[in-house]
Amino acid sequence: MAIDIKIRPAGKNDFSELANFLSFEYFVHRHLDWRSSLDWLGHQPFLIAEKESEIVATLASPPDIPSVAWIRLFACNAFVDKSLIWDELFNQSLKNYGDEVNLIAALVMDKWFYKLLTSNKFDVYQEIIVMEWNQKIPSISGHQKDYLIRRMEYEDLPAVLTLDHLSFPPLWQLSTADLKNAYLNSGYASIIEIDGRILAYQISTESLSSAHLARLAVHPDIRGKLIGSYIMHDMLIHFTKKNIYRITVNTQNDNFASQNLYTKFGFLNTRENYPIMTFQP
Repeated sequence: MAIDIKIRPAGKNDFSELANFLSFEYFVHRHLDWRSSLDWLGHQPFLIAEKESEIVATLASPPDIPSVAWIRLFACNAFVDKSLIWDELFNQSLKNYGDEVNLIAALVMDKWFYKLLTSNKFDVYQEIIVMEWNQKIPSISGHQKDYLIRRMEYEDLPAVLTLDHLSFPPLWQLSTADLKNAYLNSGYASIIEIDGRILAYQISTESLSSAHLARLAVHPDIRGKLIGSYIMHDMLIHFTKKNIYRITVNTQNDNFASQNLYTKFGFLNTRENYPIMTFQP
């Protein structure tokens, strides 16, 4: 890298300058998250590249779950070599992880970022597919009388987090902070209890006339016993009572169990998809 480029850790006092930089640049990747990109200031690695004391690039990829780091933010000035400055920022980030992180991931929304990662030894791991509801609520055959569906309460979050980590691999697990943010920003969050144990949950967001099923988990021990169907049915009834009929959900292209559940409830593949790319240090 040219000697006139300086790389340093970003701090909370960089908020205004970074916000200004991001508002004017074209090459900006932001991770879809429960927290905004600049909420990660104060967590490392969050790096800034400067030329003559002005920001020309930034990379934030602090781990939230101990073994996994997502690329939360990458932005680069159009007059700077993206590949060259990525290499410097990314290699410095790798030094920050030590042996703690064994997987680095990115949800890729733009072709320029896909090309950049591909040329830097990231591989496609999965694809996120987007599904949308066809506005029909199917009936559920069979009935289990010993379950209770109710709204999620703040006090439920520790048990919900335990369920979340049982239900998903580390790449997709929520941290305590993200679960809290998901709950506080939800339009509707509910759980299923059986004998006082939380065995399923869903968190959906709401925006004007639409909703998005952001998270659904069923305890591995009771999958295939209609619990996922009960909580899906309840969620759809909740939103249709509010005259919300546009409901979307994202899932992985290789998660056939979730796709079958969503298809059963009238969700159709929109053919909108985004790659998940990963790098193993």
